[in-house]
Amino acid sequence: MRESMYRAIRLAAAIALMVAPACGRPQPADQVLPAQDTDVPRILIMPFANLGGPDDTYLAAGLSNEIADRLASVSGLGFVSRHRTGSDGDALRATDEIGRNLGVDFLLEGSVLHDRNANLDRELIVESRLLQVADDSVVWNERIVRPIADIFEVQSAIAHAVVEKLGVPLSSDEVQALDVRPTENLEAYDVYLRGRQYSASFEEGELALAEQFLNQAIALDPDFALAHAMLSENHSLIFHWRYDKSPQRLAAANAAARRAREIDPDLPEGHRALGFYYYWGQNNYELALSEFIEAARKRPNDSTISASIGLVLRRQGRWQEALDAMQRSLDMRPEDPGYIAAVASTLARMRRYEEAAGYFRKVIDLSPDEIHPYVYLARIVRAGGGPLDEAGSILDSMPDKDPALRGYYRFEQAMYERDWPRALSELARVNNEIHEPIDELISTRALAECECRVFGSPAGSTPSICNNAREYLEHHCDLSPGDPGYHAALGWAYALNGEKENAIQSGIRAVELSPITTDAMAGHSFLIELAKIYAWVDEPYSAVKTLHTALTTPGWISEATLRHDPVWDPIRDDPRFEELLRMHSGGE
Repeated sequence: MRESMYRAIRLAAAIALMVAPACGRPQPADQVLPAQDTDVPRILIMPFANLGGPDDTYLAAGLSNEIADRLASVSGLGFVSRHRTGSDGDALRATDEIGRNLGVDFLLEGSVLHDRNANLDRELIVESRLLQVADDSVVWNERIVRPIADIFEVQSAIAHAVVEKLGVPLSSDEVQALDVRPTENLEAYDVYLRGRQYSASFEEGELALAEQFLNQAIALDPDFALAHAMLSENHSLIFHWRYDKSPQRLAAANAAARRAREIDPDLPEGHRALGFYYYWGQNNYELALSEFIEAARKRPNDSTISASIGLVLRRQGRWQEALDAMQRSLDMRPEDPGYIAAVASTLARMRRYEEAAGYFRKVIDLSPDEIHPYVYLARIVRAGGGPLDEAGSILDSMPDKDPALRGYYRFEQAMYERDWPRALSELARVNNEIHEPIDELISTRALAECECRVFGSPAGSTPSICNNAREYLEHHCDLSPGDPGYHAALGWAYALNGEKENAIQSGIRAVELSPITTDAMAGHSFLIELAKIYAWVDEPYSAVKTLHTALTTPGWISEATLRHDPVWDPIRDDPRFEELLRMHSGGE
């Protein structure tokens, strides 16, 4: 009696969470990011060419990035920077063509040579020029030959020349930002630049390299605030991508960000690093947003900051504001596949499938060797009601750079097509755990195989692999009791094993740990996981009620996916499910 009453209370609490509005506190968009001035000159910063050996690539990239960071502090500029250096053919394209494509008025380009054969000292030879796009005229050009020790003066001189030639007035804070010297230790700065080239990666090995270089920079100069800030972001990214979810990793991210703030309280990168710690490490979106807004005040043209504001707003369920902030970042880096994908995935969750598909096709054009753009484009086709074989063709064209990941998403497609033997064949490539860091979902190879064998076997048959999946997930739930991803996966394992009470309890626990009211993205995913559980433990009313909430809030699920996905087969003939599909036909 007590257990049934307890379960009823838990169910009521979960339903209350589901039906509560998932839009967060309404706030005007201008409280987050100031309106953009469209009358200011727009300048494109091209990556500087490296005229030295391959070992100097980091220096040329670092120099142009650091000049861009200085100019990003100037509010009177419309700022654009290129994500890629371009092919040889691209380098020969006319300036006016590049300008038209990216919507800019001026273009800054240059080259860098690190001369190690100078008589007295190593020299830095930097040639730069400012071009007016309309007529391809040279507004300013200069060849600077300075000792490598003067690298900060070189960066400052180029930034000041650009601002002066464009007639942009500067505040005292902006002058200070153009003249900043992040460290007096040149060796520390050199190592920092080497680390910077790896710090924005999604690859575990490159993030490890960034950590190594940044720690070296800090060892050389313990008061190097910028290196502390970047190290903090690197720790937070490693934690977010589940390469290391330990408390020690999270504590290191916090400590590095706070050390950066302690050294330089006004450093925009320090606020940005603390924002990522709150966002990725604590899921504290209110504090994350506060830190990002403070960083944006000092660095109005920093595309990473405005994109991060968009990501937080998306978690808060403020979808249009999030889209606007992400579009603003894309305006600053129009060729950046990451920003294009962020806009695309937001549009997809808002069920604006045609627009989203166009953006993801552009991502594939820019980054054909990345896997996830193909995955998301295939999901859009399925969610928008397109032919399943079209989604399959997209996934067939994926690169094979990560056979395990490629195998899992092709497994997912085979499941949609109810081709159980092919699904098992694709699953043979898959590693033990599969993570979706953005939605915080977790699966395992054993759980996926259990699902496939249950779906494809006679009713009432439960393969032994399902017990393996359950035991593995029980163990990890014990190790990580606060991780909703493991609870949702365990609930699904229980449901496939026919353990109704345990399944519902675990599914509800995932929703409680990450409700849609506090995380509009992950919370939405856990609602769907709970609906799956209800469908498989013969609770069609609760499944349909939960699905209705999911369909009326932004997310990947749609009427079309409900029609195709075999997950919903147990309730497919239920009149309430059929009515749900009729209500949402055509998408919302």
